[in-house]
Amino acid sequence: MALLSRYNPWSALTDLERQMDQLMRGVFRGAAQESQQESKPWTPAVDVFTRESDLVIRAEVPGVDPAKDIDITVADGVLRIRGQRRSEQRDEGANYFRMETSYGAFERSIPLPDGVNVDDIKAAHKNGVLEVVVPGAAQISPARRIQVELGDESGGQEAIEAQATESAETGSGAEQSAGAGSGTQAA
Repeated sequence: MALLSRYNPWSALTDLERQMDQLMRGVFRGAAQESQQESKPWTPAVDVFTRESDLVIRAEVPGVDPAKDIDITVADGVLRIRGQRRSEQRDEGANYFRMETSYGAFERSIPLPDGVNVDDIKAAHKNGVLEVVVPGAAQISPARRIQVELGDESGGQEAIEAQATESAETGSGAEQSAGAGSGTQAA
């Protein structure tokens, strides 16, 4: 037995409209993702640790020419590593050649302890890793633990609950609370 269905002249048009919507969403989604990748700032990963008595800062800066594109400064107790990375990505195909070049400036700031001798700071670059050594900085200001004092948190809550219970037992709580409050202020 064959099922008969009513012919809808608009169904083909709605199918076409749905397919066009999917196509347009795909096109614009791809363009949006590409623009986000281009505008996304690059920040190198930084490790800060101690080695013996020295403070060591390691930054991963592959593809950055340290002679031209890295600037290290110390001002107001803060070590700043500034630079710029230029990366190049190439995809080769049968009938085309595509080249994408992105430029990204970066800056990382690391606070230094008081008493650091700026003249002794050394920096070296090897295999895409920048290492800055601050001699003696790990011994200058050791971490100190601060004890937290614990107060009686329940005392205030018990007083509020007692006042609410007393007001409920004597009748109108708002009038008596107002009267009691004004009496305690005068005393």
